[in-house]
Amino acid sequence: MSIVEQVSEQISSSFNADIETIRVIDHPRGVEILPSRCEATAIKCLLEQHSLQYTVELKQNVEYISTNGRFPVLIFNERDVVSGFAELLSYLSRKGYTLSDRLSVDEKCDMDTYTSLVSSRLEVLELYTAWLIEENYSHVTLPAYTAHTAWPLSAILPFYKRRQVHRLIAGQSEWYDVSGEMILPETKSIAQALSQRLSDTPSTFFRDSVTGEDVVTELDCLLYGHLNAIFMSKLPNYRMKRALGVHPRLILFCKHMENAHGMKKHGNW
Repeated sequence: MSIVEQVSEQISSSFNADIETIRVIDHPRGVEILPSRCEATAIKCLLEQHSLQYTVELKQNVEYISTNGRFPVLIFNERDVVSGFAELLSYLSRKGYTLSDRLSVDEKCDMDTYTSLVSSRLEVLELYTAWLIEENYSHVTLPAYTAHTAWPLSAILPFYKRRQVHRLIAGQSEWYDVSGEMILPETKSIAQALSQRLSDTPSTFFRDSVTGEDVVTELDCLLYGHLNAIFMSKLPNYRMKRALGVHPRLILFCKHMENAHGMKKHGNW
């Protein structure tokens, strides 16, 4: 091993040793709403791909513990609070944890592009599906969101949350209305872009250029988290699930992540 490699390994080891304890705080089981279920599954996959040990606490008020409204909330070494998948990526990167260091510059650019596709456009569809489709909202989202909330907050909080989601989606330049007319074409566009990037052969998004082996990256964890939660959801009105389900490569990707990389039953902690 060269001097440069030795120094690099020592630096990486010193960074990685900095994480001693991780507490994950999430909603109690049965109170999960689609967008938060996607986030939780992606976070669990990412932590386990890094072989990071963690403990789980289920709390009713996790949304109000969060620094940015996203959850699960992770507390590192009893002092660093991280909320949601994006903040977790930034935090782990600063600590020297990465899954994508084997990628080329061009591949990293591709990864950023598809990560943005999932974290911006697909998340908007998930929010719409959970909060603005009346059948889903009244039968699933509202009961889950207010399960541990007393009146009058059980009436006030979901009203404001739903209005917040409506404003968020209305502010997206790609959406010409918030009536649901765009949900199918938008889902089909995203599904086609992802499907074209994957192949008919079971694999992750990227492979080692020398060995041909899978390279599991942060993108794979993120996409699996979202697709797994979508396909496993039992919402009564689920146009988005049907639109994604007609793309066999997306289903094949999920099965491959489960069978080859141990991402099974990642819906619950």
